[in-house]
Amino acid sequence: MTSEPTDANDADPSALPETGRLLALDVGDRRIGLAVSIPPGSLILPAGHIQRRNRRADITAILDAATTRDAVALIVGMPYDALGRPGEQARKIQSLVRSLERATDIPVLTVDESYTSHAAETALRQADPTAPPSRGDIDSAAAVAILRRFVAQHAQG
Repeated sequence: MTSEPTDANDADPSALPETGRLLALDVGDRRIGLAVSIPPGSLILPAGHIQRRNRRADITAILDAATTRDAVALIVGMPYDALGRPGEQARKIQSLVRSLERATDIPVLTVDESYTSHAAETALRQADPTAPPSRGDIDSAAAVAILRRFVAQHAQG
């Protein structure tokens, strides 16, 4: 495992098993949205969210979610600014990625998550204009968008 997060565009295809589920994470300050692919790329579903508490509890909850869902890799959304540079939030997430890499043997890869939360919220509001989506639902829908982006980029590479 590398000490720095790997962007999906640079990911070594051999880092991912040929089959198995991918678990995507939309990491925020309060929650971590989850999505899972069954098997990779054929079906992507929202998988709830984790309420953040502290680093140790977050890592445990993420790894429990990965185990429960038989995930073979973690795909973490990385927020970049408009120029493609990591900002403060990206540095926090890079630190979480490094902690995950130390805590597990499954691959932990990143992908640009630009605009996924906004797109997720818009899609949820359009799907049911009578009921505002919960923040947890938005986070999980953003994780779906992150995983779709990763799968699309990985399929091209």
